[in-house]
Amino acid sequence: MIRWFKSASHKIALLLTRIRMVLMLSYVVVILISIALVGVVSFYISYQSAYEQVQSADLQIVRQVELNMDNDFRAKRYLLLAPYYEEQYIDGINAYNDMTESEKFQFNLRIGDLYLKSFNTTPIDGFIRFQVYDNEGSLMTSSDNRRPWTAEEVRSHEWFRETVKKDGRVHFSGPITEPGTLGDAAYASSILIRDFSNPTEFIVVRVEYSDVLFRRISLTNNISDKSRLLILNGANEPVYTSAPGADPVGDRERLTGLAAGSGSFWSGEGDDTWLVSYSRSDYSGWKTVLMTPKSEIIGPLERIKTATLLTALAAFVVTAIVSLLFGRRITQPILSLYRSVSRVKRGDFSERAVVHRGDEIGRIAMRFNEMQDELQNLIETKYIYQIKLQEAELSMLYAQINPHFLYNTLDIIKAQADYYGVGQIGDMAQSLADMFRYNLKSGGDGLVTLRDELEQIRSYMNIQRIRFEDRLSFETDIEDGLHDYPLIKMTLQPLVENAVFHGIERSMGKGTIQVSAWREGGRVRIAVRDDGAGIPEERLELLREMLRKPPLYPEESRPGAGQFGIGLHNVYARYKIRMGSRFDMEIESREGRGTEVSLLLTREP
Repeated sequence: MIRWFKSASHKIALLLTRIRMVLMLSYVVVILISIALVGVVSFYISYQSAYEQVQSADLQIVRQVELNMDNDFRAKRYLLLAPYYEEQYIDGINAYNDMTESEKFQFNLRIGDLYLKSFNTTPIDGFIRFQVYDNEGSLMTSSDNRRPWTAEEVRSHEWFRETVKKDGRVHFSGPITEPGTLGDAAYASSILIRDFSNPTEFIVVRVEYSDVLFRRISLTNNISDKSRLLILNGANEPVYTSAPGADPVGDRERLTGLAAGSGSFWSGEGDDTWLVSYSRSDYSGWKTVLMTPKSEIIGPLERIKTATLLTALAAFVVTAIVSLLFGRRITQPILSLYRSVSRVKRGDFSERAVVHRGDEIGRIAMRFNEMQDELQNLIETKYIYQIKLQEAELSMLYAQINPHFLYNTLDIIKAQADYYGVGQIGDMAQSLADMFRYNLKSGGDGLVTLRDELEQIRSYMNIQRIRFEDRLSFETDIEDGLHDYPLIKMTLQPLVENAVFHGIERSMGKGTIQVSAWREGGRVRIAVRDDGAGIPEERLELLREMLRKPPLYPEESRPGAGQFGIGLHNVYARYKIRMGSRFDMEIESREGRGTEVSLLLTREP
């Protein structure tokens, strides 16, 4: 009956917890799933909308930058072609190689004046200088009269060869890295001017510019501080970047997806993800690229994310409160019944449940009261009777057998054995008397020292050595300072007895039993080891299962490990009740190789 109430109490507690958890989780899961779905869908739609808007805006910007740049380049082409529109200059170009040095000097001055007048009349953003070369690469005139290159060096430059190859079309070159170029030059435009009837006679005009044009375009197109505007030449090399401190290698890696025409793509990964929008100019062959970091695009979405999280949090709080209120209404009667069962479990058998309901819970309460009445009757008619009967039997036993009479009689037996020269009988009687005296020895708390236990074991082993003759040996290995370690009385004797009868006796040869004690971290380990028959694996598992049961687990329900298991459980239960989690027992054994039982004590019992 007691076991039934314990089981019922446990089941009711589980039921109560399960109902509360189900209610709580049901409301929370439904609300959170709804909020999550709305949040995810809203975030996805907002993200797509933001991406499309930014993509469209970036493409519009790069096309506008491309248009502004092309318009500027076309205006510069007309200035480059200034000599082409006057016949005297075309005639001078055709006859240049036949001129005297004085004539060449005069012609060079006229061409230089023409270009100075043109560039002064029509100011060009970023103009640095112009240079005019003949068909052999010799400098005819320039705006600053510098001669940075020889004719041979000019002919070997890529810009000169490409300009001659384009034959009248403007060639744009950049970035400017050639030696002899002014340090602030960003790019240059050059063109070949000749009479179409005389292809061998021509001049090449080259003009160098700073990046003022690109910087002005960046400012006028409202490009954000975090975005980057890049102007790339035909080989995708940067001529200009709005972020001069940026990693050029990283930028080149992000631009590997560039193709012909125009478009957009994502580049990079993680926090280093960029939206790359680009467009290629049909006039210059250069690309305009705008890179916008992903964080700039999804930044406005953080407000949606924050609002979603706050809504989810508020919904969770409201849901938790509502579920607790409903759960309390449903589980309060069960809780009341559970408290009644708990009082019975603690020994208050007069407890009765209050019945105010006609549903299943009310019927459980009525059944509980009926079982309480039966239990009360059982306690009064059987349990108390059993207690009194045990007390009577115990008193009778004490009256029939007096322990003092026993060990006094044993002393007489020893004296008689010594008198008649039967030493073994005398030793056995003496050892048995010592064991009886030890059993009567008791402190106020039931504790003895490890030294006392070892003396008891030596008396026991004296008896067993006489029985087993030379088959049994006994050893101790105690760490210094542990002989006075306190133990519960009769700790080692059951373990040693198990080792003798279940280990050594079942083996065919000699055997040794060893008691060891040592410190192990913050614990003390006391081990009883034998080299006897060992324990089969199945029985060893039964013993370990027994130790996993509660200390007061009913004896008839314990795993069938035999007398060996009873002795172990006795020691285990006494220590577990007294020390709780500060105590543990371990069993290690191999069939045919012996057994070791270890007690692990964290502190004194």
